Order: sequence, then structure tokens, then C-alpha cells
Amino acid sequence: MTDSPSRRATWAPVETADVLGIPVAKLALPDLLDRVRRAALAPGRRALRIAYVNAHSVNLFLDHPRYREALLAADLIYADGNGPRLAARLSGDRLPPRMTGADWIHDLCRLSVRESLSLYFLGAAPGVAQEAAHRLAERWPGLRVVGLHHGFLDATEMPALVRQIGAARPHIVLLAMGSPRQEIWMAEFGDALGVPVVWAGGGVLDYASGRIRRAPRLMCRIGLEWLGRALIEPRRLGPRYLFGIPLFVWRALRHAARPRSDR
Repeated sequence: MTDSPSRRATWAPVETADVLGIPVAKLALPDLLDRVRRAALAPGRRALRIAYVNAHSVNLFLDHPRYREALLAADLIYADGNGPRLAARLSGDRLPPRMTGADWIHDLCRLSVRESLSLYFLGAAPGVAQEAAHRLAERWPGLRVVGLHHGFLDATEMPALVRQIGAARPHIVLLAMGSPRQEIWMAEFGDALGVPVVWAGGGVLDYASGRIRRAPRLMCRIGLEWLGRALIEPRRLGPRYLFGIPLFVWRALRHAARPRSDR
């Protein structure tokens, strides 16, 4: 399966796996970052819009029409969690290892320093983007964060924010608003920013700032980071995982049981 004609008209096609109707890219992190690099260094084209999916966002995709439309408008969708990888395998396909923001943010910073790419951080609670920028700049000397703003804005503030981002002229805008808000925002304003890359990164700034702890390394390694996260943030994530994961697995099994021609 490959990207839709509208995507092929602007960006090179990506081989994808069908995850309950979502075309998830069969890209490992080095390949994803190489596409980011090439897009960032080739201004003048429509922004490369990057999104992710996990079990929660697949459920959102099936239940939330506006999010579904916004997600499918992205140029590249990758697997942030193991849920999409399981769904692909049940359907007889394969996806590369998951790529979560708490991991790839440092690879992105390394790339940005090496290629002199600038970043703009948008999202999370007030103060989080500043803390993330400070900590990342300490770890990656030479990192250029040319602007930042928290994610708590109303519709009246958006035109000014879009102008502010355009004036800063970053190579990459990193969104950290959470799903479905960040994907809807990216679909609505991504092209108006006039930047090469817009990347929806979920909680990436919360992790980079140190505000949220990751699950123990062993849990991450054996595919139980979701459980660790639920234990760290039980009020917010407990219900999502308690009810969302069984729903996702049931939907993935039902999807895999359908004839390929009906998917």
C-alpha cells in the first residue's frame, strides 16, 4: 500500500501498512529523519506534515470524524506505539519498531545541530516548552530553538501565532498539543506557517522538560511502557488504557478477519 495521489503529488511515496484504515509508514527512525532533513533543506514546497498513531489514536480515528480527516491529511504517519504494529501483524503485514517522542527528540536534536536546522516548540502547559528548550540546549550545544509558545490558545489568538511562527522562520515546528487537537491544528494551519516541516509530537515536550517521567527501562524494552505510564499518571491514562486497549485489540482482530478487498 502507498500514499494517496494527493500526497504523491508533493512528496515521494512511502510504503505503508493498513492499520484499520490508516496508512502507517514502514519507515525506521533513520529513514524518517532523512525525510525530515531533505524537506527542511528544500524550502518552497508545501510543508511536510508528520503525525503518529498508537492504540489510543487508532480508537480516536474510528470514533472522531474530524480527527480522522485531519490525520489522513498528514503526509507521513508513523507508529508511536506497539498497538499499530500488532494490528499490522494480525493483518499479515509488518511495521518497524515504534518511534516515541521521548526517544526520537534527541535524534532530532542531533540532526538539527549537525545540519543547522532551527526548531519552534508549540504546545504543552505554560513553561514546559521553555524548560524543554533549556534542557535540550544543555545536552545539545548549538541547538537553535527560534521560538516557543504554550498550547493553551483560543481561536482569536491563532492568526497572530501563525504570523509569529512565520516571522521566526524555523525549519521544523514541533507540536505538542496531544491528539486530536494537534492533528486538527496541523491540518488547518500547517500550510499557512510557511515552514518546511510540521511534526505532531504529542507529549514530547513534557518528557524533554522532565515534567513527566518515563516508565522504567525494562518495561519500555518489553513493550509495557503503556502500563508504566498508567501507573505514573493513573488519573489521566488509567481509563484510556483500561478500556481503550481491549477495544483496540477487538477492533484489530475484527479488521484482520475481513477479506483484504473489504478493508
